[in-house]
Amino acid sequence: MKTKNKSFVLKGKLLWSLALVLALGFNSCSNDDDNKEQIINEEISGAYFLNYGAFGHGGSSITRYDFRKDVNTNNYFQAQNPGIILNSNIQYGATYKDSVYLIGNMTDELISLDLYFRPGGNAIREGLANPRYFVGEGDLLYISCWGAKPDYKTMPDSYIAVYNTKTRKVERKIDLPGGPEGLALANGKLYAALNYIPKVAVIDLSTEAITSIDLPAVSTYFVSDADNNLYLAIASYDPGAETGLAYINTSTDELEHNYKLPGVSTTYASILAENSNAGTLYLTAASWVEEGTNNWVQKGAIWSFDTETKEFSEFITGLEGAQGIVVNPVNNDVYILLSPSAVEAGEVAIYNAKGEHQKDINVGVSPYWALFLD
Repeated sequence: MKTKNKSFVLKGKLLWSLALVLALGFNSCSNDDDNKEQIINEEISGAYFLNYGAFGHGGSSITRYDFRKDVNTNNYFQAQNPGIILNSNIQYGATYKDSVYLIGNMTDELISLDLYFRPGGNAIREGLANPRYFVGEGDLLYISCWGAKPDYKTMPDSYIAVYNTKTRKVERKIDLPGGPEGLALANGKLYAALNYIPKVAVIDLSTEAITSIDLPAVSTYFVSDADNNLYLAIASYDPGAETGLAYINTSTDELEHNYKLPGVSTTYASILAENSNAGTLYLTAASWVEEGTNNWVQKGAIWSFDTETKEFSEFITGLEGAQGIVVNPVNNDVYILLSPSAVEAGEVAIYNAKGEHQKDINVGVSPYWALFLD
């Protein structure tokens, strides 16, 4: 076990938003298919960190780290798109079917990019109110939304937006109270972690009928195991709640176990990750601690979970400002996303699977999510 001490201070739990000025007509670097494949392998391979920025003050950015060449490029989006500005904050982003999709709030929208992070068309706004997260199947993206006027208590107006990637329209909404956050797909069903009531919603996609699974506390994000069952981060704003990892059997839709771990992070970021064979999961346990009057510090650790033995182990301790964690699917290196404050540039600390520190890289303000291209 390794310990990494940083003096990272955050000034409160952030909200999320995005406003992006888009331009049309970007093309890939080559019209020749063979050359294009060669260019993609050479120029897009790497880890891409989605830096949230400072709420209300802009500064959102994307950092590209070519881990094979050990080359780090900040402000990658701006370099790829001269004159196009990320004016506010990235909520979430991921790849689906050779496109990158970014979700934003306040200007509530879904933005599609190519694998060079160049815009593929106008942002989609109609039908999206406080979008949070998405998963995709076929031509459809399922997007969790909190609704136009969330009450932050029971979230009665939240829903799932069903977006068609071909028509570029939200085709319909599935009403889902409770504040859906993370989503997962398994066995023809959509699973939604509800962040304001202690349940998981289960939507049968053939009928859109909704059932639920009771939890000991509210939940945030999923990962899948080798059998297509789900692990789910259980978090709570109540220090006495039983937080940890829930295990859901997707054949029976039952909560089979809650593997307890105190202090699971409530941050809306990549707090749960898995390695390439889903044999090891990583969970962020970090909470706000007041050190002096109005001086709040986020302290905690990263824990690993062995899916065979069902046991937690401390992976990295003594962290301050740990926002999220991602695993490089190529080499299983673990990237810990760190924020010194809400307005300063962040850092990514890289460890191998044994917990041995490899290096640190500088990124943008508040790195919360990452995606990998190869």
